[in-house]
This record gives sequence, C-alpha cells and structure tokens, in this order.
Amino acid sequence: ISTHHYCALASPLLLVYLILLFRMLGSTAEDFFSPSLEMFSIKLGLPPRFAGVTLLALGNGAADVSATVNAITTDLDEGYQLALGALTGAGMFVGTVVAGVVIVIA
Repeated sequence: ISTHHYCALASPLLLVYLILLFRMLGSTAEDFFSPSLEMFSIKLGLPPRFAGVTLLALGNGAADVSATVNAITTDLDEGYQLALGALTGAGMFVGTVVAGVVIVIA
C-alpha cells in the first residue's frame, strides 16, 4: 500500500476519532466543569459570564504556576532559569503562533 492509499484510508477514521474525542470532551465539561463553575460563581457572587472568564483563566494558568514553583523548589541553583524559560516561551508562543493564526484566519 502506498502512502497515498494509506492516507486515504486513515483520514476518515481519524476524523471520526477526532469528532468522538471532542464529543467526549464536551460532555465531560458539561457534566463536571459547568456545575462546579456555577457553584463557585454563586458562592463568590459573580455574574456567570465574569465567573466563566475569570475562573477558566485561573484554571488554565494553574498548571503554569505549579510547574514554575516545582522547577524553582526542585533545583534551587538553576530552577529559576527553567521556570523563566517556560513562562517566556509560553508567552512568545501565544504572541506569535496563536496571534498569527488568528490574523491569517480573520
């Protein structure tokens, strides 16, 4: 089987698999993330839209903060370099690749 035939056979299967993964992600977010986000917004007295934007950003950045603290505490001499590189690398990626894709699509 040549590469062309392999791609022609695998592409529909991968597309179905991708759709399945997105459906599973959506249902998981609907069942687990949305109710907890709503509970937090009610307890904090935040409007739902503001709570979604704020708490979603907090949850998204929590992994970066955790990795930074872990890098610094694991290697006291050079951990800050790893932490600084990871944070600036993520910022440069968002600033260049994501913004570039948005500009090209828009």
